[in-house]
Amino acid sequence: MQAQTVDYHLRLEERAHKPATGWGAALAGPLTWILLSGAVLRLALCALGKDLPLHIVDEQHYNQIAVNLVQHGEFGFAPGELTSLRPPLYPALVAGVYALFGVENFAAVRLLQVILSLVTVAVAYRLGCAVASRKTALWLAGFCCFYPSFLGFNNLILTEVLFTLLLTLFCLVMVRSWQRQSYVTGASAGIVLGLAALTRSVVWLFPPVLAVFLLFAWPGSIWRRLPAGLTVALGFAATIAPWTIRNTLLQETFVTVDVMSGRNFMMGNYQHTPLYRSWDAISITGDKAWWHEVLAAYPASERKTQGQLDKLALAQGLKFVRENPGLTLERCLVKFFDFWGLERELIAGAARGYFGPIAKPALLLLALVVFGSYALALLLGVFGLVLAPSLDRRAWWFFFLLAAFVCGMHTMVFGHSRYHLPLMPIVFLFAAAALVHRDDIWQRRGSGSFWLACGLCVLFVAGWIWLFFAVDLDLFLSAMGSA
Repeated sequence: MQAQTVDYHLRLEERAHKPATGWGAALAGPLTWILLSGAVLRLALCALGKDLPLHIVDEQHYNQIAVNLVQHGEFGFAPGELTSLRPPLYPALVAGVYALFGVENFAAVRLLQVILSLVTVAVAYRLGCAVASRKTALWLAGFCCFYPSFLGFNNLILTEVLFTLLLTLFCLVMVRSWQRQSYVTGASAGIVLGLAALTRSVVWLFPPVLAVFLLFAWPGSIWRRLPAGLTVALGFAATIAPWTIRNTLLQETFVTVDVMSGRNFMMGNYQHTPLYRSWDAISITGDKAWWHEVLAAYPASERKTQGQLDKLALAQGLKFVRENPGLTLERCLVKFFDFWGLERELIAGAARGYFGPIAKPALLLLALVVFGSYALALLLGVFGLVLAPSLDRRAWWFFFLLAAFVCGMHTMVFGHSRYHLPLMPIVFLFAAAALVHRDDIWQRRGSGSFWLACGLCVLFVAGWIWLFFAVDLDLFLSAMGSA
């Protein structure tokens, strides 16, 4: 009874402190200082990294396609070689920057990503206001603004910045759609989700899950709920349809966004997939490579295009999963902890000299800051997910389903820790809620929910320790020795 009373008064306090809903009110006060401080910090880092070359293969691919778009008007790695290997939106954005400011002007792309990341902070703030309180929203904005990995990825020509913005904006528009009971806003959410899928294809299968969720979450009778999922799906389909038609004609088989999903699934699920660091399967060559098995299993007439090859790779991966359920389950467990693993990408890049010479003490400090900030955010997020009061339980389930879907897709394919970054605004939202309601959480320390949160935190920490000693210790010692 006492816990219910506390919860009731906290809800009243949340409602009393809810801010005005307009953008003008959102940009007033502490948020302005967060954005200004974040802008100064980002611009300083952008200036330091303006001349950095492209070291990562994905960066080089996006640059190649963007250059070809500007110079030849074709989505391909070279003139006359059209491709569907990459989703189109990010290379098109980079090409737009090149068209305005010069081909391979990486500094201009990085500056644009500074702006996009600040927009993400503002959108995250509005999301926090929509589902919680102004205080929670400010904590959320602060986390998004000063999170070390977010700051570092602004200087990389990768999809993280754009995809994080679109996924956060999708969450905001989707929440607003059922709060306003607006089908038009729901269709807008579908459009934003479509743009996110055209940036990273991992979410293109989410609309069916979302439609089922809206059958329960949308206010009103069943006759009002059914059109909600339909309008979101129509907005999504209309957005990706032109690109899907182009791909299908080019690849001579149905292709929604890209031709990477099937081969990625097989690389994560065939006999030579490494148990740890499953994404390294892409580096395997010779008779152990994924493509060697596909070429040996199917005649050339069935794999004339990259799209057809991708479908055959998916079939081979599914066949392996059916025949090896135990090994698949073991791999999925490792991939899950890889997905939520410590964010080592920036540390590894720094150790390899991607950002210039860095002294060992500075590299060690960077590792502590990056790892520590992520660990703190995730563990706080667990307590917020399990224990913190929420003013909108539909939003709670929506965030949980979205995060579980993205995590589940990567758990079945590649579980690289880089892929959890776009979900961090959701993690930050729950972490902010935990901080705002920390007194209430501590009062419930004897409850089953509190011990569930503690158990989940112990599970994550154990997973990090396990992977560190199983995989990362040698890499870390090697990096420190070469720094």
